[in-house]
This record gives sequence, C-alpha cells and structure tokens, in this order.
Amino acid sequence: MTGDDAEGREGDGGPPRDGAALAVGAVPFNMMSTPALTVDAIILHQQKIVLIKRKNPPFKDHYALPGGFVDVEETVEDAARREAKEETGLDIDIIRLVGIYSDPARDPRRHTVSACYLAEGSGTLQAGSDATCAELFDQNLLPELAFDHGRMIADAFGKFVVKSIGIVRSPAKEPARRWDNVVSEIVLDKEYTEGLDGLDEFSHAVIVFFLHRAGRKVVMKARPRGRADMPLTGIFALRTPRRPNPIGITTVEIIRRAENRLAVRGLDAIDGTPVLDVKPYIPRWGAGDHQEDGRGVPGARVPEWVERLAQG
Repeated sequence: MTGDDAEGREGDGGPPRDGAALAVGAVPFNMMSTPALTVDAIILHQQKIVLIKRKNPPFKDHYALPGGFVDVEETVEDAARREAKEETGLDIDIIRLVGIYSDPARDPRRHTVSACYLAEGSGTLQAGSDATCAELFDQNLLPELAFDHGRMIADAFGKFVVKSIGIVRSPAKEPARRWDNVVSEIVLDKEYTEGLDGLDEFSHAVIVFFLHRAGRKVVMKARPRGRADMPLTGIFALRTPRRPNPIGITTVEIIRRAENRLAVRGLDAIDGTPVLDVKPYIPRWGAGDHQEDGRGVPGARVPEWVERLAQG
C-alpha cells in the first residue's frame, strides 16, 4: 500500500489498483457518489493489541488500527488480511466481525464505511511504509486513537460471542419438576467428535447449555420455585433460569458415548436446548473439593491419570 490513506490509500474511495473504472450502467463506479468501503483490524498478538502510528494526515502521528480501502474484486475479509500484512507484517486469522461503522463524520475527508474485524496475528511485527511504527499495547493502557478506533476496541471487548457446539435430544419437551431419572442425549456437531475421546472414562460430566426458552425479563428477586412459604431471594442465590445471561450448568451421569453422541442421566434441559460446553466432573482436586454445580457426587469415578495429576 502506497501514498496517503483514509485509513488506507488517498483518493475517491479506493479505485482499482490498475486504474480501471468498473462501469455500472452508463456511470463509472469511481464517479458514483457513494461512501468508500474500508476495513479495520483489531489484531491480538502476544496477548496485546497491535496499533500503528500514522505517518500521513489525517491524524498524523496518532495511533490507529491497521486498515484501509477494499479493492474492487476483493472481499472485505481478504482486504483485512492484506492491509494487516502491509501495515504490520503479520498474517492474521479472523475471529469474528466486530461491527460495521458508518458515521459520515468518522473520516474528516469523506464518508467511509468500515467493516471492523477481531483477529489473531502471527509472524514478526514490523511497520509498513504508511506507518511510523507498529507497537503492542495492553488493552487497559491504550493511547488516544484516530478515527473511531477507540469505539471499535470497546465494542470488541465489551461483548462476548458464544456459539453452540451441539444440541440436547430429550424426551422432555417442557420443563419438568424432577430430572433425576431423565435420560437424554447430547449430540455434538461432528467437528467436535474427537473432543469427546476419553470422557467415557469419567462417571460424570458437567454440561453447560443455553436456556433458549427462558424469559428475557429479569427480576432481581424471586421466591424459590414460586412458593409463597419461601423467602424473597436475589437471583444470584437461586438456580432460576431467568437470569441476565440464561446459562445452565448441570452435573450429569454418563451412560454411554458413541461417536459425537453422549447419553446422560439427570440433565435438566428440554429437547432442542443448545449445548455450549462439555467438561469432565472431577470431585476432588488436590486437597480441596471441586464441585462444579454446587452439589457433590458421591462415588464419582475419574481416570487414573486424574489421581496422579492431583498428587503432583
């Protein structure tokens, strides 16, 4: 990347590198009055954030995220990878899209729209021709940033993205009063099949799941199971599903494992519940008790290697 930049190159919004105009009807694309499409990358490298110091105006000598214009016939993801390599010397693996930023005033020269990505960097950090330097910063010790890059970083780390890794298949289609003897099956996406290897050496597992049908209205206090004879109690002292983040965690008995399917007993999740994680239940770690869901499991069995690990 050469010349000035509006987070990248100077110009009318990123014309093709060979100077050709892409015709849209009778109007050349680079003459149309539309916002310019750009990309920015929040790159995590060595557990810190990569910033460049801008060599050119606007915001000369200010720190900024690596980024620039999207070329014609280039995807935004490819543009983010290219700009990151050109400005920092790093190869990046994109984790997720943080957001689309389209405030007409975000660039003082003209209206630009940026797709911002969170990514992991690898390689040797070195500044490109459009940067005075490329440096690593702790997330809590960031300098003043150019454009709206401070907002992008705040957005990236102010929210979490969690994806389902499987689903619960259960005879229970509605919440039950007791779940002790309910046998259900956790069906993981096939890409996670090998991740279950060794789990059947444990007698119990901890299932983390998303309560997808829990009411979104959160009340800070409730009576346990709605009983009038129970005290009015804060939700963080209850196991109610109506929480700020409706996540369930339950220790279950493992019945059998077959490929990507895990049959369990005692899972308090209805049919179709998204599964977020599966962990082994370890009742003892060293000298302390480790109880994942607050209830001990008498006689829980673990592999021999867990006992050896606990002994140091």
